[in-house]
Amino acid sequence: MAAKPMPAEQIARLIQNMLSPRRGERMLFLTDYGSKPSASHHSRDSLLSRWHAAASLLAEHTGFRVLPIAKYAESPSPNAGLPRTAVTPDGGRVDDLPALIASADIVIAMTENSASAPLKNIARKAAHLRVVSMPGVTTDMEPAMAADYSRIAGRGSRFLAVVQAAIGFDVAFDGAGVPRGTKLYLDARASNWQLDAGMCRMAGDFINFPSGEVFTPLYEAATPEGRSLYGDSQTKGIWPVYSYKDRKVAFLHVEKNRIVRVQGDSAEATRIIEDIARDERNANIAELGLGINDAARCAPGVPVLEAEKAGPHIAYGRSDHFGSPSSYAGKVEASIHRDIVYTRSTPITASVYAIYPNGTKLLIAERGKVVVV
Repeated sequence: MAAKPMPAEQIARLIQNMLSPRRGERMLFLTDYGSKPSASHHSRDSLLSRWHAAASLLAEHTGFRVLPIAKYAESPSPNAGLPRTAVTPDGGRVDDLPALIASADIVIAMTENSASAPLKNIARKAAHLRVVSMPGVTTDMEPAMAADYSRIAGRGSRFLAVVQAAIGFDVAFDGAGVPRGTKLYLDARASNWQLDAGMCRMAGDFINFPSGEVFTPLYEAATPEGRSLYGDSQTKGIWPVYSYKDRKVAFLHVEKNRIVRVQGDSAEATRIIEDIARDERNANIAELGLGINDAARCAPGVPVLEAEKAGPHIAYGRSDHFGSPSSYAGKVEASIHRDIVYTRSTPITASVYAIYPNGTKLLIAERGKVVVV
């Protein structure tokens, strides 16, 4: 059953609580368009129109300015670079989209393919900017958007204390077509854990929305300084990826934080091989994330933006948008960032164990659900 659309007043309260827009600030809504109409684009256009109208209503009372929606040609893959040009609903043309984004104080991006990586990189150079990225968003996600984010923030803060002390994570997979004992070890010795709890009020803040996860890039051994301290990455093992298109499983063989072989003939295997052939940096294991939003749906077919907030997820490709200058993780500038989700409702589930310096192990996610907090 489709979710009942949020009324304008509730959207306005959500925007106020999430962003706390101030007098004189400029808010920009950003979206994309594909070569063919689709149900997801239609749903997103409806959501965008309602959010833009609610923000405009809020702006009348608060004194910030809502700019015309900027719409650009859909990127070829998740987290690819943004084009230079865009259009506005009134027939206007944007000749320098990155500059327009940098000139705003608040950007809300409702897109088909994720624009999180290029938006984060723009925001790093525009210190005043804060960004809400909503890739693949649809009206059906509004219940997850309306979650209790104060509770998520408290839960996430406790969870950070658990994961930040770990030096690595054992991920054990189970489910359709996956042999018993299939495991992947993730090296987190240089982790840069972050909490996304739905608040984007300060200059430099960046969130995905719906929110509710803790996440980190992994140690990649991508810099001389990192290698001199830690040596090679210890990320290794077998990473199974389910293909919904043909119900087959691809097995990604991982060594030193890179996909070195793709086993299988599924549609996902073909896509991953093509991603790496297009840019060998896409073989990088980019992220471990753990969703903690209990209102997020996690059934097959739910877009990654929402599903990843319901449990564990692992990504390959670019990680530079996660890294910080002081960290030795999050240094790979690949052409895509693609998340694979493992919740209790996906054909393959994941149990995650945190490994600590003294050798102890702690189960933090069991068969697709975070259990430690």
